[in-house]
Amino acid sequence: MRKGWQAVKLGDVCELQNGFAFKSKLFKETGLPVLRISSIQNGLVCDNRPVFTEPCDYKEDLSKYHVEDEDLLIAMSGATTGKVGFNRTGQTYLLNQRVGKFIPSKELNLYFLYHFLSTRVEENLRISAGSAQPNLSTKQINDFQIPLPPLPEQERIVSILDKAFEGIDQAI
Repeated sequence: MRKGWQAVKLGDVCELQNGFAFKSKLFKETGLPVLRISSIQNGLVCDNRPVFTEPCDYKEDLSKYHVEDEDLLIAMSGATTGKVGFNRTGQTYLLNQRVGKFIPSKELNLYFLYHFLSTRVEENLRISAGSAQPNLSTKQINDFQIPLPPLPEQERIVSILDKAFEGIDQAI
């Protein structure tokens, strides 16, 4: 490990907000869109088959399940298990079950976390347990070991990676 870096459990530097079990029988044609596992594609929220619900249909306060712009999410079940993506739609969503939202501490750069987790999708699939479909538990995600350089170093790494990926996108 490089000087000033440490290996930590993700749960020590980041909270994982789990989604809510919305009832499909209460889905509607309008209302607030529900962010589902299938909405996380290619590092972003891409919702081409939205479903909607009305918060007034539930007794619970659903405000803690809001997904805003630049929130980072992880698919916790199914074919996209372990994939991460940002909400950059400009739309507020409600966080569905089996989707997690990362809420980092001040010592963890969210974009650094994204780049790190993006390199671990295959490993996440390998550790996901489940007979019919892969699943990641909150505990498994919280136990992920991540390298944690000082914040300025995280920001420098993010800048380098963003420029590199921008160059790749332009070349394509």
